[in-house]
Amino acid sequence: MNFITYKNTIDKLNRKLENSIMETLRPLCYKHQITYLQYQILAVLFEEGSLNIGELSELMSMDTGNMSAQCKRLEKKGYTLRLRKKFDERVVDVSLTKQGRLTIMELNNFLERSYKNKWEEIDTEQRERLISDFKILNQIFSD
Repeated sequence: MNFITYKNTIDKLNRKLENSIMETLRPLCYKHQITYLQYQILAVLFEEGSLNIGELSELMSMDTGNMSAQCKRLEKKGYTLRLRKKFDERVVDVSLTKQGRLTIMELNNFLERSYKNKWEEIDTEQRERLISDFKILNQIFSD
């Protein structure tokens, strides 16, 4: 398999995985009036804690302008809090509100319940290999 065919296969599999997860979460995202992208932002903040827009953008591979707009929308809905740094007003920290934490916990619990049985069919060695292989792919495509 040549590089382009391999890359296109990876892209296709990645889109299929994202779409499957998105479809699973769609009813709860709709209930909470958030998009799948906004769910992903909440999930990163839940895992990482408070981050500034630049850090959050980098972790999610998004443009800072787009990230800033998404965080404003999440703040209006009560899921995040944005605070400008006193020493440099250009730097905006984003953190989850109590409502944001409760919402992401509900969505994550739903996702875990939805995939728990299938996930447990994969042994620990396979799970670790999946992560290792994704890291290798990221190194290949990041350099």
